[in-house]
Amino acid sequence: MRRTLLCSLILTLALTACEGGEEAPADDTAGGSAAEGPDVSAEAEAEAAESARTVAEGFVAALVAGDGEAGCAFTDEGAQSAITGQSENARDCAAAFPDYLAELPGAQDTEGFEVGEVTVSTDLDGETLIASVELLHPEEAPGVLEVREGEDGQWRATRVPGAALGGA
Repeated sequence: MRRTLLCSLILTLALTACEGGEEAPADDTAGGSAAEGPDVSAEAEAEAAESARTVAEGFVAALVAGDGEAGCAFTDEGAQSAITGQSENARDCAAAFPDYLAELPGAQDTEGFEVGEVTVSTDLDGETLIASVELLHPEEAPGVLEVREGEDGQWRATRVPGAALGGA
């Protein structure tokens, strides 16, 4: 009897140990999540995607309206510098916006700009959420708008399509 009890106890422990390795991770960030950071929740990812979409929609509305003040309000300092770099004479982002827009693929028909897919990932440290928002146009491929949260808590574009790297 003791021998049977001892064997069943050993068998139970062995089976329990084997089953423990096959359990699925409890948190929502493991496997399949676009963000790779260890402490990035699915909720944070969804909020980042929504914030990025809002910034992209505002930026596209500014493109359609040709409104440099509004367009630059959706960008951080680095992206504003990249936009300003598109103009030979402008001293600030808003003044350079028409030159930037003129060089952007699809600018001949600004009404055609739309916001496409939003993809959320993290920086190399896995701590900062970065959203890439595809800008769409029926005739051209304008590119991707990179959006992230600044130190002030506001989401802004850190890189804009058609311009040299700005920020990030």
